[in-house]
Amino acid sequence: MIEIEFNLNLAELVGKKLLTLDIGESISLSQLEARLGLTDGDVGMVLINEAWAPLNGVVMDGDRVKLYPFLEGG
Repeated sequence: MIEIEFNLNLAELVGKKLLTLDIGESISLSQLEARLGLTDGDVGMVLINEAWAPLNGVVMDGDRVKLYPFLEGG
């Protein structure tokens, strides 16, 4: 089981701020995005257990995942 926190406009896109999900032992972040109905262009930054994680990383059972969209500014 993992805990997922959606931040900024991802919370609006998914329709919730928090989600608990049973993933089995592990899942790639791209598989997680697909399972959540998100595309590769939706997620710009990932924290797993409060540490930055690469977008091609892996989520393990028991992890806490925070997903952020790409940020724009200038």
